[in-house]
Amino acid sequence: MIRRLVGALALGGLSVMALGAQKVQTTQKAVSYQRDVLPILKKNCSSCHSNGAKQGDFSLDSREAILTGGKTHPVARPGKGAQSYLIELVAKGVMPPQGAHLKASEVETLRRWIDAGLPFDGAAENEDAAWTPPLALVPVNVPAGQGNPVDRLLAPYFAAKKVAPGAIVSDRVFVRRAYLDLVGLLPSPRQTTAFVLDTRPDKRERLVASLLADTKNYTEHWLTFWNDALRNDYVGTGYIDGGRSQITSWLYASLESNKPYDQFVRELVAPPSPESEGFIKGIVWRGVVNASQRPPLQAAQNIGQVFLGVNLKCASCHDSFTSNWKLRDAYGLATAFSDTPLELVRCDKPTGTMASAKFLWPELGSVDGNAPLATRRAQVAAALTSPANGRFARTVVNRLWTKLMGRGLVEPNDELDHKPWNPALLDWLASDFVAHGYDLKHTLAQIATSRAYQLPSQGLAKEKPSGYVFTGPAVKRLSAEQLTDAISTLTESWPTPVETLRINKGVVSVPKRTGKVLFDSGLLRSGAKQVDVDITGAEILVLAATDGNGNANHDWADWVEPHFGFPDNTERDADDCVLLSATTGFGTIQKDKSIVGKPLRLAGKTYGEGIGTHANSLLIYEVPKGATRFRALVGPDQGAVEEAPKEVSVRFAVVGAAHALIEARAALTTADAFTRALGRPNREQTVTQRQSVATTLQALELTNGPLLSARLKTGASTWLRHAGNGEDVLNGLYQTALSRPPTTTERATIRQAVGTKLTPEALEDILWALLMSPEFQLY
Repeated sequence: MIRRLVGALALGGLSVMALGAQKVQTTQKAVSYQRDVLPILKKNCSSCHSNGAKQGDFSLDSREAILTGGKTHPVARPGKGAQSYLIELVAKGVMPPQGAHLKASEVETLRRWIDAGLPFDGAAENEDAAWTPPLALVPVNVPAGQGNPVDRLLAPYFAAKKVAPGAIVSDRVFVRRAYLDLVGLLPSPRQTTAFVLDTRPDKRERLVASLLADTKNYTEHWLTFWNDALRNDYVGTGYIDGGRSQITSWLYASLESNKPYDQFVRELVAPPSPESEGFIKGIVWRGVVNASQRPPLQAAQNIGQVFLGVNLKCASCHDSFTSNWKLRDAYGLATAFSDTPLELVRCDKPTGTMASAKFLWPELGSVDGNAPLATRRAQVAAALTSPANGRFARTVVNRLWTKLMGRGLVEPNDELDHKPWNPALLDWLASDFVAHGYDLKHTLAQIATSRAYQLPSQGLAKEKPSGYVFTGPAVKRLSAEQLTDAISTLTESWPTPVETLRINKGVVSVPKRTGKVLFDSGLLRSGAKQVDVDITGAEILVLAATDGNGNANHDWADWVEPHFGFPDNTERDADDCVLLSATTGFGTIQKDKSIVGKPLRLAGKTYGEGIGTHANSLLIYEVPKGATRFRALVGPDQGAVEEAPKEVSVRFAVVGAAHALIEARAALTTADAFTRALGRPNREQTVTQRQSVATTLQALELTNGPLLSARLKTGASTWLRHAGNGEDVLNGLYQTALSRPPTTTERATIRQAVGTKLTPEALEDILWALLMSPEFQLY
């Protein structure tokens, strides 16, 4: 059925994305010096033959130097790669004399480059290479006139590039784009219709303002971006043994309150409490690791990359071959985050030289290497967020521009030394951002209300040597989380907030979205607390035990004698009630024993009845009809308190809620096979831009994946149950998925493919075809 429908819909105008099945192009791209050749030379040859080094009198610093050759004879013969001495040396493994030899593909790239005459890619790349971004923001005079300053700054750019911007997109396209970009959700048919029918001239500005004011959905959408950038996740390497700490609760609250970005970063770099220290703490890798992967070096690398657009990864092992950063620079910044003095280690070999603490740009502020750790962190945070540091603001506004426009003013986002295609626009956005109190939402609104944002989406063609020219937003593909949420919307099959609770260590920040917090024990390291709460009106009761300090080792959590109370003073043990769900962060939940099978012990006393769980566990009960109270004794098991090598830390919460729990966004749940296939990273490394290229794994998951198949079955059943006739179903599906009704051709094609009566199987096919369409996945 699916193949039949896919073919029919393709003929009917709803072309289906053939992910991973595109015909392979047989023509080779021309070799680019900047893109293809330079990385090979920098990695393998620059230490001896570049940046002033001329072993054997041979330099790679210019085309002329390469053609001149070294002491003996010319190294490259333009148009004759196979006969060139350079190719002979690298093909035989003579060069480089140390380290790994060039791969066959790299040798072939060099040969093709010489065959093409050693092109150096033209003036644009040379101009970019010569670009040195000023540290301070450059004052920008916005051209006089009406309208958004972004558009006024783009006007002379368009004129110089001979670009005539087209008409802005329709209301239906704009409302879908704005919803997906700002809150990550599809607009409902009602929201789309209301916007289209609105006749106010400023309705687009009003829509942007209302979306940014939707605190919950804004927060849960942008949580994905910041989780990637700050490598914060809910499970994974380091969490179990205390080698890594979550910042989920702090991050959610910071986005929810629209915390000023300079304060946001200061709290990450110089944490005022354990809630935000996970970013600086990094990951303590197990086993033997490269010296450049120690936590202080991770801190330096991540601060440089995320907040400054600086790549310090190479310079954490040796002087960088691709930039001016030196080993001493990376270690100087890392020293601010180390408990002990750091010795410079070059390529995993100690040098005997101790690092001196300093910021990357010392003129922005000094770092006292003899000061306490907290003071050093604060000094780095102050220099980083100094108003004199224009790079700090440039980096984040460039990232926001990229998120909304699909391509940055500077590319890649993590290499801010590259020349922006419009330096004045970048510096004006950065200055405006600072002038408005480092308000992320203000800058998002400034971009989203510009005419430039409302231009039709453009495919990113292969860039010519003359460089990229902005003509409108790039076509963007739905992220793994956006696609998952869109599928949840279309199929009305949202994950339950149980998963949300499970992954958040600071559970108290979560229940306001899922129910009412009836009890919060606070942090318990020993002892016990009595629970006695009013549960009147609750239909389900969530008993949550969470890790309090990021180190869940030995956090055994006991619920002793849990029971429900009734108005007539009778009681019912929880063991005699309906347990809807039970999950634990470690081991198997035990009845009348601790999580490790020993007697339940709280505050030195042994108990015979109760439930033994572990930190990061959930017990979800259906509240017995008529029950008005819940009682229990909770605390960390005494056995854990006595045996744990580190201090035990557990937090208990009781949450009352209705059966109809609100939906849990994909950003709030742990990754599964579907989201991993669609590009959600494991967040063990900082990721500021995900790859959006389709892969074979994605094609398989979208075609045969069990998770998607289950959602489609649920969605088909729901639509058939709630909707009226087939026309109502079809119209509702299209309005929800694409913010438009189906065309006459689409209606006829679907009717021909599945018949006049919609069966669950036919509706599954229609749902699948809609989900696979470029119009759904691209915007």
